[in-house]
Amino acid sequence: MTVYKINKLAKLIQIFDEMSKDLKFGRLSNSEKDVLLNLSKEYSVNKNLEVNIKYINFVDFKGKPIAKSTLYKVLKTLCDKDLITRLGSERSSTYKLN
Repeated sequence: MTVYKINKLAKLIQIFDEMSKDLKFGRLSNSEKDVLLNLSKEYSVNKNLEVNIKYINFVDFKGKPIAKSTLYKVLKTLCDKDLITRLGSERSSTYKLN
């Protein structure tokens, strides 16, 4: 990788960190990024205000499936950070992006 590409990557990371700080949710873990990207992808494909996680094949950056235990833990964290909202009851599988 060239120095130019590394500098561009570093600049993107800096921009993302500044946005995270401005939005007051802090730095996201890799798992949080993976789940949020999967939700966002499904959200943009269906153009629907809500997303049912039952119909999403959650994969990580490398294309490997995300474990259910990790998924549910991350969904709770993303809700706590107010990036997503669970719709319905505690057992609901429907979420929306905030």
